[in-house]
Amino acid sequence: MKLSVLVLAFVVTPAFAAGAISGAQSVQSRASYEAAIHNSSTSPSYVLITVVDARTESAQSTCTTANLLIGAIHKEYGLGYDTEGFSKSDVIALSNQTHVFRFTKQDALNNIPFTYSNGDLAAARAFLAPFSVAELKDKFSSLYSSQRLALNDFSRDAIACALIERGLSPKMADMSGQVFVQRLSLPPLWKTDLEKPE
Repeated sequence: MKLSVLVLAFVVTPAFAAGAISGAQSVQSRASYEAAIHNSSTSPSYVLITVVDARTESAQSTCTTANLLIGAIHKEYGLGYDTEGFSKSDVIALSNQTHVFRFTKQDALNNIPFTYSNGDLAAARAFLAPFSVAELKDKFSSLYSSQRLALNDFSRDAIACALIERGLSPKMADMSGQVFVQRLSLPPLWKTDLEKPE
């Protein structure tokens, strides 16, 4: 009962109403977005969101790591960084069906960096376009594979955004900062064909 009251309180809060951008929708799947919000590892997942500065009504879509979005929510609402504060910020993020976030506080806006231009995103899309989704999974599932694409001059966050647009769920590696896609399931490795169950 207490949680449902909490959800309603945050859903109707004007700071996060999606009214400024009518019909705005994210291309990130609900499952990918929820998994990103729930990921509290040191390799944060990316989310595709639209950020609205409620003071000017200017809006910009971006891909950023979910921990930065959660941090912006904390700053907007003055939430603590304890269990209760994280629970509330997760509820706010997960109850937002459009992925459009309106912020009134500059500290919250500053927590979500815009690290790439529209040109960077177009270049990332063009670079990844020749590859199928299966090939992209192979090329981004290992940080050390010889199959991995060299991203040299491409914006990391623009590459992550292009991967989300292709239906993948990219993360940022905790030590190297590289973009990767975690394989959700791998077939078992059998020593010989005789050991495979029938």
